[in-house]
Amino acid sequence: MNVVIRRAQPSDIDVCAAITYEAFKDISDRHQFPTDFPTLDFATEITGLLIESPVFFGIVAESEGAVVGCGFMDERSPIRGIGPVSVDRTFQGRGTGREIMKALLERGQDAVGIRLVQESFNMASLSLYASLGFEVKEPFVLMEGKFRSQPHYGFEVRPMASEDVGECAALCKKLYRCDRTSDIEYALNFFSPWVACKQGRIVAYTCAVSALSHSVAETEADMQALLLGAVASNSEAQVSFHLPVRYASLFRWCLQEGLRALKPMAVMAVGEYQQPHGCCFPSFVY
Repeated sequence: MNVVIRRAQPSDIDVCAAITYEAFKDISDRHQFPTDFPTLDFATEITGLLIESPVFFGIVAESEGAVVGCGFMDERSPIRGIGPVSVDRTFQGRGTGREIMKALLERGQDAVGIRLVQESFNMASLSLYASLGFEVKEPFVLMEGKFRSQPHYGFEVRPMASEDVGECAALCKKLYRCDRTSDIEYALNFFSPWVACKQGRIVAYTCAVSALSHSVAETEADMQALLLGAVASNSEAQVSFHLPVRYASLFRWCLQEGLRALKPMAVMAVGEYQQPHGCCFPSFVY
């Protein structure tokens, strides 16, 4: 079908939110997995942030003047992140998603690499992304729940401060093997980032104990200390994060702590990709 791709505008927020909410709910319900957009209000909040923020690039697909799809690119870092990409249910399977993806890839053609997070049960999106050159790089599961244990001794876990950005960025570059300084600075303004220190040195940080953000630690033990310390002030808090399944012992620890694995997912990439060292949790884009 013929669609017109254009830049998303604030006036598109409501229609894009509705498309995203319905599209994600439909595929998740059909496979009996939880959706990333549980309510229309949440979809509207996230869509508004993506469209109105200058660090995200958003587009819509129009057919005969009506918005039938939308897609977004995180441009905060040298490696770009795509997502979410949504198509009106009545227009799915007709090439709209491919046109949106092609436009986003063209936008990011000068980036060293482009990545996205894909729900592994969604065969349609997996096939689309693979046909456009993306490769699966990191299988993971969405974890959610409440920790049973108390914080570990020997660590200082505290809110991240602005003077921690440089040390956290260096840790990220060493272990995640890419520059995410802008993501860390963004988290200071919009999320609740934490650091874990051992012997006066930052050994782990999280931009938020949330599937929206990434986390980095030198070891699995450091990540455990970070997670337990970050939620200690609110033991009743539900946490969620993306856990790569190759961290087998950490996966078992999370299950023993009472967390549940909700659904399988994966990071896919085109362009530069280096396997992370240490212990790294991806965000909603990588």
